[in-house]
Amino acid sequence: MRDAALVLGKLQQVFLPVDPHEWQHGLEVNMRGPLTQAMMVKGREVRASIDLVAHKVRLDGVMWKLEEYDGPELYKNVRVWLESQGVDGELAEPAFGGAGKEYDAEQAKAYGEALWWLDKQFRIVKAGLEGGLTSPILVYPHHFDLSLVWFPNNDEKQLSLGWSTGDETIAEPYLYLTGLEQRKLPEGVFWQTEGFTGAVLPYDALVKSSEPEELFRRFASLLA
Repeated sequence: MRDAALVLGKLQQVFLPVDPHEWQHGLEVNMRGPLTQAMMVKGREVRASIDLVAHKVRLDGVMWKLEEYDGPELYKNVRVWLESQGVDGELAEPAFGGAGKEYDAEQAKAYGEALWWLDKQFRIVKAGLEGGLTSPILVYPHHFDLSLVWFPNNDEKQLSLGWSTGDETIAEPYLYLTGLEQRKLPEGVFWQTEGFTGAVLPYDALVKSSEPEELFRRFASLLA
């Protein structure tokens, strides 16, 4: 699934202009999973998506089943599609996660449900931020993070709200806030200082909470 996101991330970079904040790298979110930002191909709008309901990658009427195509195969097929469109532009090959990974439909479904729920919560947070520049809410394929960035003073200072599915720093899924000054944190939230500095809420705490929206709201209120 991440390998498919890497391919789509590289695809949209063929068509999207470079953003000063590098937002052209990120994928948007809809009810069925991640999808590219709108790309203009030969004068028409095209999007590609990872459909976590039907378990397919979709691109301009073409579909590939996620359980049948790994990252390198998807990359080759998308290159063929680009050639069929007569598009000038090289599709960079991503650094894939390695062979031997099988697509897990149940895991993908659980990820899709979590992604949709969190995207909704991020949108509520974004709507409440006053002043400054806010980023689109995007999934960045390289780290597979969902991210919202806020520049409250329209300068170099930035605050980031994100969700990671787990990485080399923290193995389990977690929410994070970076750019904060250290302060007293709500119960269940801790400061992370190795790998990055920020406030962390384990995603498992949301799963087990009887009021996950309220727990998320308390965590996100640290941005204020």
